[in-house]
Amino acid sequence: MKKIYLLSLLMAASLGLFAQGGTWVSQATGFSDLSSGVRHVSVVDTNTVWICSYDGSGGAANRQDYSRTTDGGATWAAGLIPGAAATLDWSMIYGLDANTAWAMLYNTAAAGGGLWKTSDGGSTWSQQGVGSIFAGSLSFPNVVHFWDANNGMVMGDPTPATWFEIHTTNDGGATWTRVPSANIPAPLSGEYGIVGHYSVIGDTMWFDTNKGRVYRSIDRGLNWTVSSTGITVPANGAIDICFTSASNGLARLYNATTGGNSMRITTDGGTTWTAATPTGNFFGSDVKNVPGSARMVSTGAATGFVGSSYSDDGGLNWTTIEATAQRTALGIADADHMWAGGFTTSSTSDGIYKYQIIPTVTCTTAGVSAGTSVIASAVQLCGGDTAEFTASGVFAPTVGAYAGVSWVITSADISGSSSPLTEPSLVASYTFNFPAPATSLRQFVNNGTLINGTNVPYGTYYWTPVVFGNAIAATNPPTFLGDLQLDPSCTLTGTSVAVAVLDPADPQCSGTGLNEVNASLPIRTRIVAEQLELRFETNTGGVAMLDVYDLSGRLVLTRNAATASGENTIFLDASAFSAGTYVVKVALNGFAGQAKVVKM
Repeated sequence: MKKIYLLSLLMAASLGLFAQGGTWVSQATGFSDLSSGVRHVSVVDTNTVWICSYDGSGGAANRQDYSRTTDGGATWAAGLIPGAAATLDWSMIYGLDANTAWAMLYNTAAAGGGLWKTSDGGSTWSQQGVGSIFAGSLSFPNVVHFWDANNGMVMGDPTPATWFEIHTTNDGGATWTRVPSANIPAPLSGEYGIVGHYSVIGDTMWFDTNKGRVYRSIDRGLNWTVSSTGITVPANGAIDICFTSASNGLARLYNATTGGNSMRITTDGGTTWTAATPTGNFFGSDVKNVPGSARMVSTGAATGFVGSSYSDDGGLNWTTIEATAQRTALGIADADHMWAGGFTTSSTSDGIYKYQIIPTVTCTTAGVSAGTSVIASAVQLCGGDTAEFTASGVFAPTVGAYAGVSWVITSADISGSSSPLTEPSLVASYTFNFPAPATSLRQFVNNGTLINGTNVPYGTYYWTPVVFGNAIAATNPPTFLGDLQLDPSCTLTGTSVAVAVLDPADPQCSGTGLNEVNASLPIRTRIVAEQLELRFETNTGGVAMLDVYDLSGRLVLTRNAATASGENTIFLDASAFSAGTYVVKVALNGFAGQAKVVKM
């Protein structure tokens, strides 16, 4: 039969390994619009990150949505800035802690913009500085930064034209004071700042301009000096700056056509600049320093120049981390906790990537396993029915060019095979995941796309989880397991799960034969005293599969429970659930149902 590749709901992570033994792991931003890019990443610590979006579809739509994680990116909660006009779009977002953040937006239809603050994790937002900051006819907001809960500053383009609009606050933004023109060097004709372009080391701040100049303040924005980097910036262009200490930093102009950089370095805090030529891939989307170190990291999303890299010598030499995926804005907590923006493929898939240290698991490490595989639905699928496959207890190798977990579909049981891709019964393979999650999920919908009764006939097929290491690419870049050449000595296949995929016209699908998997199984749910209560009725007893998912699609709880004929009441421990909405799914004897429950 023709070998077919299947796109999974869980997308493969980029597999380019850092020299330190890590990789970028895909996370779901929660943004509902497809192709949502990440404009700015504000990292608070290793657990808390705030991000804001942009329209990555090419439609140039204005966006006012943001997202936040407080668990290192395992879950992201997206939201909108309430009260923000449809003509506003993001300049940047700044997060102080898990509850406090500032949203800066500019007006795309006219001058001006605004600043909003939340103190409750995004549940409510209030506009600050109404009528006093970014209110003029020439105003344009670029940067917001806070050193602590009270002391911060904002920067906007020159207005009036004689000096940049810079305001400071010492009460968390309740009131703002404009920095006098005498404290800020006058701008050149047509000079302005760039949204989100700045660098901070201690009390010192720098921001760059479209004229290749760098403004510096050593007292949290109260007094400023300016210097010229000597870089000539084309119309509608901008330089980037990155400092690793109060003295050392760089400025560069990136050429998205050639992938090259015009670069200047400074060792006196930006008073003087010296020309330098970087070697290696110095990518053009963003550049940030690792706090407290001399390391810089760059990201790239331009066509032909995608990936990430790092430098430990002030930006002179760059080592490629990987060059396989688009990386947009960058945020760094420390050398082991970094986030790079990407683009969403759905509200539950992708959008941002986290750098994750990967422990070494060899092919012979004790406990390597493809997990225990089960199906959370009927064993017969009629037209439109969905089967969900779960392998729990997955422990996969992490060694070699490619490693992780995937699934294959075959027309025969291949349990225990060490060469699943060469099995004569192979029908299709899914995308692979690295690092492998402890629980691997896959879905199959009987919609005639793969198994259609023509080139792939209806009948019984088998879904089998596969863990592997030391694989090499047979197709570049590899996306599906079938794009790899597996090492039989480092490949372990789990137990095959059989499913009968029926022709929609099969008499068994007429309603008089077997129950359809999507048949109604009404479920009533509530959470009482940290217990999730499920109530449903069934005509026959059996073992029910109970799964609980958060709104990002992450499986947070799975249980099997014995049931009897009649009404059943089952209690599950919900004490570990965070506040939010969850989807509860129950599968029993060919019936399936789901319901939502909210934990306050």
